[in-house]
Order: sequence, then structure tokens, then C-alpha cells
Amino acid sequence: MTLICSCCQSEFVVARRKVQKSAAATGLIFGAIQGASTALTRAKTGNRNTPGQLKISLIASAMFGGLLGAAGGCGAGAAIGETIEQSLPNNYRCKACGHVFGLASS
Repeated sequence: MTLICSCCQSEFVVARRKVQKSAAATGLIFGAIQGASTALTRAKTGNRNTPGQLKISLIASAMFGGLLGAAGGCGAGAAIGETIEQSLPNNYRCKACGHVFGLASS
């Protein structure tokens, strides 16, 4: 489906995706925090190594858990944001004239 600007009739129309980007960034941050926290908790309770190895394994667990949590959180946030975006007015912008509009006004 090609969108046409209701003001200048241009076909250079893009979705603004402000909510989707914000939700993805929020999911990324909270997913990283949750993933690192969970990994640290599990590494502390399940690791019976010597103290030197414990520090290395805790750092590695936190980093890996944070990366996995960030990826999952970002994906979930983007999916939720996309769902919200579809119900918002003024979700499209014309790159030719800068006019902002929604599907109902196009």
C-alpha cells in the first residue's frame, strides 16, 4: 500500500515510529538490567569455585545475561510499540513537505 501525502500528493511518506522506538529502548534497558540481575543471582547461588574464578564467572554471567536480556527486551518493546503505533493518529510524515498526518486524513 503506497501512502500519498494529503497536502502535496507526494509518495515520499514514512512512518514516524516514535512510540515503537521509545518502547524498544525502554525494553532494551530494562531487559539488560533484569538479565544481568538474574544471571548474577543464579551464578552466586550455583557457583562453588575458588574466589578468583567466582569473580570472573560473575562478571561473565552478568555480561552474557545482560546481553540476552537486552535483546529480548528490545524485541518485546518493539512489538508492543508497533501495536500501539497502529492506533495513533498522525503517525506518518511526508518527507517532501513535512506534513504530518494519519491514515484517516490521507
